[in-house]
Order: sequence, then C-alpha cells, then structure tokens
Amino acid sequence: METKTTIRLPADVFREARIKAINEGLSLNEVLRRLVRLWLHDKITLEDAQDSSNKIRLAREAFGMWSDRDPDEYLARSRAGLTLRDREVEDARMGV
Repeated sequence: METKTTIRLPADVFREARIKAINEGLSLNEVLRRLVRLWLHDKITLEDAQDSSNKIRLAREAFGMWSDRDPDEYLARSRAGLTLRDREVEDARMGV
C-alpha cells in the first residue's frame, strides 16, 4: 500500500533533480523513496535537521502560533474532546 504526499521544493532544485533522475533512468519519486529508505536505516544523516526545526520554531514565533503549546498535543486533546462529545450525543439519541 502506498500513501500519496505533496512536498515543496524550490523550482531550481526540482528542475535539477528531475533532470538528473531522468539521466539516470529513474523517476524523481523513486529517488525520493530510496533516500527515505536510506535515512530510515541510518545509512545517511540529515545535517540540516536542526536548522529545519529551528526554521519551524522561528516561523511559529513570527506568527505567534503555537509558541505556547505543542500543536500535536493540542490537536490530540481536541480530538479526544470531540470523541467524548460524539459519545454523549450518541448516548442522548439512544436514550442512555
């Protein structure tokens, strides 16, 4: 089973990567799949990983979003509240 996703790349990086992949007889999707597999098996490391998370933190601070809480925790709690509310509504409908 495969999952679709969308990634954003600068146009020049996309163009260069696509040309190189075609020259090597690969699709860009295959290149990305192979790179992710190598990364998962610790065969390659991401030197810019800290830089990326720092950019995310700075972006959140710039917009004032999520600077005081973790968005994943917030969404999980929010969904838990919705689940509880759904149960209450269902129980009310069933006369429980």
